[in-house]
Amino acid sequence: MALKVVSVSKSDKGKVRSSNQDSGYSGVNLFVVADGMGGHAGGDIASAIATQHVAKVDDVYEDGELAIGALLNAMREANVKLTETVSKFNYLAGMGTTMDAVLITENLASIAHIGDSRVYLLRNNVMTQITKDHTFVQKLVDSGKITEEEALYHPRRNVLMRVLGDATEEPEFDIHQLELEAGDRLLLCSDGLCSYVPGAIIEENLKVTNLDEAIDLLIDEAKEYGAPDNVTVLLLDVRESIETNEVTQGITWLGSAANEVVIKSNSAGRILEIFSPVRWLESFRDSASKEEFFSEKDPALAKAINEFGGKVRNWKLRGAALFIALAILSGASLWGIYSYTQSRYYLAVQDGKIAIYQGIKESFAGFGFSHLYQQSTVEVASLPDFQQELLSRTISADSLADAKKKLKQIVESAKNG
Repeated sequence: MALKVVSVSKSDKGKVRSSNQDSGYSGVNLFVVADGMGGHAGGDIASAIATQHVAKVDDVYEDGELAIGALLNAMREANVKLTETVSKFNYLAGMGTTMDAVLITENLASIAHIGDSRVYLLRNNVMTQITKDHTFVQKLVDSGKITEEEALYHPRRNVLMRVLGDATEEPEFDIHQLELEAGDRLLLCSDGLCSYVPGAIIEENLKVTNLDEAIDLLIDEAKEYGAPDNVTVLLLDVRESIETNEVTQGITWLGSAANEVVIKSNSAGRILEIFSPVRWLESFRDSASKEEFFSEKDPALAKAINEFGGKVRNWKLRGAALFIALAILSGASLWGIYSYTQSRYYLAVQDGKIAIYQGIKESFAGFGFSHLYQQSTVEVASLPDFQQELLSRTISADSLADAKKKLKQIVESAKNG
């Protein structure tokens, strides 16, 4: 059965970043998402160079073996280009990029993956994560040191273990080859989506039939969760070619890859940026969310894995204890305020008669702080005008005894005329 891939793609710099260090390519048979390392100079340059080079293999291949071979060769060549760029422009040292690339050959999707961008498959309304993050916290999860939930709070959750770019060792890729079926939907995304939006919400929006609507919803969800990073999303629908005449999105470049890569001969421009107050404040604000690279072959890795053993759990327990303590303190404060209001009384009108109320007459957000305590038999209409006026505005009392005393004085005053 012949299949056809219909695609849409979009990239957004998010609500915090001042530039887009993501890159993407949505072509005829090839689809790529790359996320430049935000903690290093030239993340945008790295993702753009790598994406633009890998896009050259967007072609028709006889089989999956040839397709994955071409894809891996292009990614290795992109890594060499990044290394050469750093050697020529030293101020770009440390730059790198993640990459997920999907090359379609007839009914087969060949996937090459490095870093923490992700590929998901939606099949029969069930979402499956195809790739596994090459991150420090994923190492901890795999070794049983922490849970996937705890990984979200880990202080080194932004440390990458594999990237394309300025690294001493050859890049290692994960390879997946997936037999496609009509009705499948593939999602390629940078971690600006998957690191902040819960998987259940991604899956819910991935099920939206209309591709344009689905991709807008996914970007909006990332913004709803603060969008502290760039967000790039590609959606691929697999359909029977005989059942659809829908024209797929044309070749589309996303993020930094949409621009010509121009590298300055020195770092003067970036130095000026560093000394720009706006850029400095943005860098300070974003520092906690910037990616770093940690080589898997680094001898300090084992020590780092054990460095936070148990501490994440302890931090969570301390956080829970602090939350409970604050909740108790807040509750006690609110109860103290409420208790004080209930020590007060006032006189007012209830069904045309003088009544004693316990509490204060004020209310907040529709919640009242008083209730009827006692209703007398004295008709307000029988009182002099000035007393009726006072009661319409309420008469405050310091205590129940004081309230009863004032009620008695009003009754006696009415009897005496």
